[in-house]
Amino acid sequence: MMLFEGMTLHPYSIAFVFLIFAVLSVFTMVSMIKQRKLGLAGFMFISVVVMVASAVISSQVSPS
Repeated sequence: MMLFEGMTLHPYSIAFVFLIFAVLSVFTMVSMIKQRKLGLAGFMFISVVVMVASAVISSQVSPS
């Protein structure tokens, strides 16, 4: 059995997982801002942007 012959994942479920990770990253980012760790908060902001962009892109892919 080849790697691509398994069960396909639905794009909306992948997007949902990315959005859950983005929400968790937002909570961590707010915590870092409260602790005045702005460098880590900036990194978390970049992570949130990347995860939301990944969710948008993965939701637009057709399931195959």
